[in-house]
Parts: sequence; C-alpha cells; structure tokens
Amino acid sequence: MKQSGKLWDVALYMVAAVVVVMGGLGALSALINPAGRAGQATGRPTVGIVRRLREPFPGRARINVLLLGSDDVDNVGRSDTIMVLSLNPRLKRAALLSIPRDSRVYIPGHGLDKINSAYAYGGVELAQKTVEQFLGIQIDYYAEIGFDAFVQAVDELGGVDIEVPDPFGGGRGLVKHTYYDSINLKPGYQHLNGKQALQFVRYRNDSDIERAKRQQQLLRALVDQKLNIMNSRRLLAAGSKVLEQLNTNIDWYTAYDFLRVLRQISASEIMIGTVPIADSSINGIYYGKVREPELQQLLSELNDYVSGGRQLTGTIQVRNGSGVTGIAGVAAERLAESGFEIADVGNADSFEYSRTVISHCPGDRALAQRVKELLAVPDAELVEQHDWQSNAEVRVVVVLGKDFDADRLTTRRAY
Repeated sequence: MKQSGKLWDVALYMVAAVVVVMGGLGALSALINPAGRAGQATGRPTVGIVRRLREPFPGRARINVLLLGSDDVDNVGRSDTIMVLSLNPRLKRAALLSIPRDSRVYIPGHGLDKINSAYAYGGVELAQKTVEQFLGIQIDYYAEIGFDAFVQAVDELGGVDIEVPDPFGGGRGLVKHTYYDSINLKPGYQHLNGKQALQFVRYRNDSDIERAKRQQQLLRALVDQKLNIMNSRRLLAAGSKVLEQLNTNIDWYTAYDFLRVLRQISASEIMIGTVPIADSSINGIYYGKVREPELQQLLSELNDYVSGGRQLTGTIQVRNGSGVTGIAGVAAERLAESGFEIADVGNADSFEYSRTVISHCPGDRALAQRVKELLAVPDAELVEQHDWQSNAEVRVVVVLGKDFDADRLTTRRAY
C-alpha cells in the first residue's frame, strides 16, 4: 500500500511536470511519455525499491535534452520553438537555452539556413544534428509536441496568470493579424486561457529575442502556479492532452530519473539564456545573425552554472529610487525568499527614477536577469559595472524606479 501511494505521487508529479513545458516552452516536457512516437502504447513497469533508492542517472554528470514545439501551416512542418535543457543530476542544477527560430546556422546537407528549417528538411533527427553542431554539444534526448495539445492542456489547468508587455507603447499590447494567425492581447497582468497563452508565446513582431523571453516567462509562470496544484483530476486531464501529441525517445525509467532530479529544482533556480542574434537580410530574406562572441560567453556561463562553478544567488543592495514608501523592503523580501542575501536596504540618490536600474558585476548578467524576473520589472535596465572588482561582496545593486509595482509583486506571490 505504501508503494502504491509512492507511485501515485510519482505519476502525479510526472503529469504536473509535463504540463509546464508544452510546446517546448520549458525544461520538463520529456517526463511522462514512454519511448516512441505519440499514440504508441508502451507498458509502464513497476519501479522496484532498488531502482528508487539508487542515484538517478548513475555515472552521468551532464544531460542535454532538445525541446521542440512544432506546428503545421499549409502542410509545412516547422519547429516554432527550440530550446535545450542541460541538467546536472548530481548537483541538481538545470539551465535552459532558447534558440530563436530564424537564427542562421549550418544545417547538415543543406548549408546555411534558418535553424527552424532543419525540422522542415528532416524532422527531429536533422533538428537534433543541427543543434548539436551549432552548440558543440551532444543531445541525449528529445521531446517534441504540437501546439494543439498546449492549448488544450492550459485550458484543462484553468489558464495561467501572466504579465503581458506593451513592446511598442500606447497600450496596444501584443497585436498581430495574418491569414493564419490572430493575436490581440492587452498589456498588463491578467489571466490567459490556452488560446491566449499560445498567442503570448508565438507573438514575434518585436523580435525573436523578445519572443524567446516571453516563452521563458510563461514557463516560469506555469511552474510557479501549476506545480503547486494538487488537484489530481485536473493535472491528469491536462497531461493527457500532452500525451496525445508528445514525441520523445525517453523511456519510462529515464523519465522517472528526470522526475527525481527536477522535483528538487525550483523554477527560479533554472538558469535561462537566449542565443544572441542581430537582424540581417540576405536576398531580401530576414535572418538572425548569431553574435558569436556573445554566444560563446553565454555558453560558458551556462556551463559554469550547471557544472557548479557559478551561482544564481548572491549579495544584493536594494535602493528606493521612486519615493514610494516601503517598496525597497518589499523587493528585498522577495529576493531573500529566493535565496539572495540582502546587504542593506535604503534610499537611492534620487526619487526621480522612472525606470528600475539593476547594476551588476562583470560576468553576473544572468544573476541580474534573475533579479529582474523576480521583481517583475520587464523594462528594467541592466548595467554591467566594469569598474567593480570580480571578487566584490555585493554582486548586484537594484535601484527601484516608478515602473516597480509592489502591490502587483505581492499579488503575484500569492499564486
């Protein structure tokens, strides 16, 4: 009876984990489907006590998983979302790298082209080979899912609450209309259903980089809000929608190992990055030109974090730059809850900051980015201070501007 309860707990968390990454939006989508393509039946063996007690992924220090969100438009398959999850099972660390779909890379057998064309040319197999060559890594597993399952799963979960940005100002939010796609989301913190959540992650009129950030933003929201839901019926219903379209090479035992590791990693502890690109045009066709030096620096930071050489927490100073009473304390409390050490809290040199400024030591941009996400200030300015010593105790200084909404932050923490 005790073992049955444990297995039910495992099954419940498997479904919960998969729900938060539908469409390749995050780090856990490979967790519940047996090996083989969607629709294939594979038995799920009982997990014995020896299997449960041994270390997950014995002898392995690094695991890479390719996450693809695919779609069909005019009968042409596309990998609309491309991410790589890197996992250290011993240190319980994870990093997630988004690859903008228009990034110009070398596709084996096809030359230089947009990376999402690899899927159109040769499906998951060629997409995997392309990503391996592009990043110089080995992909161990893949998980692919269609967007219809994403929409249905989010609806089954009761939707998601998220901050919709206003990239072009004027209160328009995210607006785009084409013959196959219609997006119209007003700005502000709000509740989205499945269809609206899909619009949120697919909008790209500002840039592929911003689109990748929104996909990561939705991942965090789903993790924070839905992994805490213990309504098994709702979770299982949502998970079934994912299973209908999930294509993965992960078997059940491996999925169980993933689960054991990922249950010990919170969403805020996943280091997140996006391949840096610049706009370019070749023969009238838009491409994202990869900024190679910045990419190598980012890959080095991600690798350092996963291997244990870098932290996502540190010592922070928080300053009130807007004059609103008590906001520095609210921000400091939120950061402390996430593992940061607060050096001190006080007033800035002025109360005229319209925009939050987050200054950081060289090499700590990922740390500053995490602070930005935790404080829910999407337009905060990140400033690298080159005159700070690399061994400085304080790694980040936050000056809160008028764009910081303490009430909204408190509301978000309730989910």
